[in-house]
Amino acid sequence: MKTIKQLGVLTGRIIRQNLTNADTIITVIAMPMFMLLFFVYVMGGNIVTGNGNGASAYLRYALPGFLLLTMAMGSAYTSMRINFDRTSGFLDRLHSLPISRWVILGSHVLASVIFMLIAEALVFLVGVAMGYRTDATLGSAFMFLGLSVLFGLGITLLAVPFSLKADNYASAGGFSYVLLMLLFVSSASCLLKEWRNPSKFLRTTNQ
Repeated sequence: MKTIKQLGVLTGRIIRQNLTNADTIITVIAMPMFMLLFFVYVMGGNIVTGNGNGASAYLRYALPGFLLLTMAMGSAYTSMRINFDRTSGFLDRLHSLPISRWVILGSHVLASVIFMLIAEALVFLVGVAMGYRTDATLGSAFMFLGLSVLFGLGITLLAVPFSLKADNYASAGGFSYVLLMLLFVSSASCLLKEWRNPSKFLRTTNQ
């Protein structure tokens, strides 16, 4: 019971830091919202998807990918916070206390997943306000939620070793930005066949 309480206290500390830090809010929540608006209303009408053409068709196609993008941005800040706690000596102070070692990093992982889900939910609400509608069943919705949790947990666990090995705060999120790049060149934002001729895609987009 004491361990669970310690986990809750440390997790709450990290979530409060995320929710009160302007840079984190702008990058993890506001930026994906802006990118979604830009891609849908500026470029969406020129990107062909399996749902047809137009902004509404692109929104139906791309919103799930932008939700993954939002979570990937969140993992970068998880790495940075772990690295900051390590380089500032905070982790060493926690290690000197009667706290299980798994609780210290576990709180970062748990807080990361919770914050990612909060950011994902806010971006999803923006998508709904833009006109996104789904005919998914309740079971499918819970399955998507479960996959989101697993995705957030997976990328957070992958980011932890980089955060502990990085020399400074600025380089700690390097892995997550590589992941972001891979999402951009995947089918998350555009059908892969549209990338077969990049020059044609750019000409079409700029018309």
